[in-house]
Formats: sequence, C-alpha cells, structure tokens
Amino acid sequence: MTAHPAQRGPSLAQLLRPDIHADPHLLYREMRSRGPVIWDPYVHTWIVTGYAEAVAVFQEYLAARTPSAETFGRMGLPMLAPAADVLRRQMMFMDPPRHMRVRNACSALFTPGRVRGMEERMRTICRELVDRVQDGAVWDLHADYAEPLPAMITTEIAGLPLKDWRQLQIWSDDFAALIGNFHQSRSEGDRLAASLDQMSGYVAGIIADQRRGEGRGLIGALLDQGDTDPLEDADIIANVIITLVGGLGTITNLISSGVATLTLHPGAMQRMRDDPAVMRSAVEEILRYQTPSQFSGRIAPADATLGGQAIARGDAVMVMTAAANRDPHVFHDPDRFDIARTPNRHLAFAWGPHFCFGAALARMQAAIAFGELLGRAATIELTGASLEWRENLGLRGLRTLPVITTLAKPDR
Repeated sequence: MTAHPAQRGPSLAQLLRPDIHADPHLLYREMRSRGPVIWDPYVHTWIVTGYAEAVAVFQEYLAARTPSAETFGRMGLPMLAPAADVLRRQMMFMDPPRHMRVRNACSALFTPGRVRGMEERMRTICRELVDRVQDGAVWDLHADYAEPLPAMITTEIAGLPLKDWRQLQIWSDDFAALIGNFHQSRSEGDRLAASLDQMSGYVAGIIADQRRGEGRGLIGALLDQGDTDPLEDADIIANVIITLVGGLGTITNLISSGVATLTLHPGAMQRMRDDPAVMRSAVEEILRYQTPSQFSGRIAPADATLGGQAIARGDAVMVMTAAANRDPHVFHDPDRFDIARTPNRHLAFAWGPHFCFGAALARMQAAIAFGELLGRAATIELTGASLEWRENLGLRGLRTLPVITTLAKPDR
C-alpha cells in the first residue's frame, strides 16, 4: 500500500461549508500556500493548485478514473451503479485509442467554419430573449437569458428536438450534480438515478428514430462510424449526455457568472459596451476568473515526482483548474479582474488531449451573449439579494441571478 503524507490541512471536503462554497478561492489560496501539490487525506487524492503542475497532469496522466458499480455500492449508493457504465463510456473519461475515435466524431461538428455558421442563429436567440425584458423590472437573467441560448444551440447540435430543451436542461443539471459532487445522500442518489434512466431512455428513442430515418447532428455523426467497429448505442447515449452537460451547463454558468462579475466591475462593463474589440479578451478573463469547471480528476500512470511530491502509480490526482487559473507565478495580481489581461493562457478548457473541443463554440456564445445584452442594456444591477450558487462543487454556477435592467433604445 502506498504511504501518503499524514499531515492534516485544507481539504476539498471544506467545499461543503456554505462560506467556502460561496467563495472557494479562500480554500484554494490556503491549499496553494502549502505547495503546488498536496495530499488530501479526507478525499484520498493529490490536490494540484500549481499551473505548471496542472499542465503536466493534463498532458501525461490518465483520464479513465470513473467509479465502478462496486464503488457506488460501498458508498451506500447502489442505485447509481448504472451511472458507472455511462461514465466509463464518456470520452472525457477515456484514454487513447478509444478516446480519439469518439472525440474525432464529435469534434467534427465544432470546426471553425461550422461554429461561424451558427453566429446569426445565436444573435437571433439573444435578441428575442432581450426583447422580453421589461425596462426597470426585476428579472432572472440566469433562467431567462443564460440558460436558453446554450440549451437551444446545444440541443440543435446534438440532433435532438428543439422543443425538448427545457427538459434536457433539467436532466443535464442532474447529471452535472452526479459528476460534480463527491457526496450524495441516498434520497439524492435515488433522484439522480431516476433522472439518468429517463434521459438515457429519451436519447435511446431518438437514436432508434434516426436509425430508421436520417441522422442529424451529434447523434448522426456517432451513428455514422462505419461497419467495422460501430459504436454501441450505450456509447452514443453516454457521449450525447456529456456533450449536453458541457453545452447546457458550463456555457450557461459562464454567461451568468460573467454578468454577475461585470455588475461588480461597472467600468469593465462600460468598456465592453464602448469598445467591441475588447470582447475577446473580456471573455478570456471571465473564463479565468470565474472558471466554470473547478476541478478535474486524473490517475497517475507511473511513479513520478510532481510539485516536489512522490506520486505513486495509480494514485488519484485532482487538478484544481480554478486555482491554477489564479496561480501568481503565471498571472500577475491573479485575484484582480482585468478584461484587458495579456497574456492569459488559462486552463478553463483544460489542456492536452482532453482540451475541450467545444471551446470555440463556448467563446462565441459568450461573446454574442454579452455583446447583445450590453448593446441593449444601459444598466444592469444586482437587486441586493445574496448570490445563490448551485450545490455543485465541481461545476460552479449560479442558481439564479435576479437583476434590474434599464434598457437603451434599440438602434436596429
């Protein structure tokens, strides 16, 4: 058995505290003060907060790290055993060569040309959503703006009926809770298991329909893998689910967390209105400052030294992406929000073989969402209510974002 350091110190388990969950960087700074790599005896994993060390893990360590059905049983959550099979089939938890086969089929839908071709559709959705906002009234920007745009676009990309986007959002949020939290009660486990079963059955029905007719979107691309080694329906279902989580969850969180941050930095918000050229760097800074995916797990493929620590083959390693994105060795004054920051090579989309293939789409959606909103809103202010964050430790996002908006006269 591998001997790990016995010291007690900061732990990911502290994210369960409401004050730490509200501002996890309090915890991340304490972790970093102990070193770029520390052992967490409570969750039995190495914690990586250093940028250089995070890049090394993303490039070299294994992604196949999902819990087995037996593991869920030992956790007292046998109802989640089916989730183990779904997780192991998802590309983000695969290693080569299987990983690249599934990834290549999916990423073909996210080429620069295809992404640019969606621009006008995104602008149309944003304008229709803003047109519903009443001048001077309180409205939930998260539910009424940040959720619909990514949900509609991702649903269409996946090859699913657009009318179902709200139900897909609910299922996606449930699955995000399953993979974003390392704790579940039995009642929550029962609910998430039922949600996953419903979502899987729904996608299976769409797959069957497309087999009989014409393949569309992501499902069509995954069905069209040739006859020599076709993907099983279970593989297609699993990767449609994780694509929905990425599109419906993380981009939604990026938009609403970004607007919340901008309300606290009115000068930056005004600069984005006045100078559209700053939008690209502003999106990058929001990705760095409010990283939607807080951490990502890996497995050590061999004995190694990382950040001065002896890592054993098979050890679990957790890259704290949000912490690495504020590493003072890489980012000057990292806790300052600076929409003109350069360079800004953040890790919000990971690094290496698992770099997010939807990054270009996410960047475009965020830029359009911010641009269209700020182009119509003369002011956006928080109502004074405390920001309420979802109970998801890994995929950080707001539950609601009540704001008061003063609209400018449309010039179109």
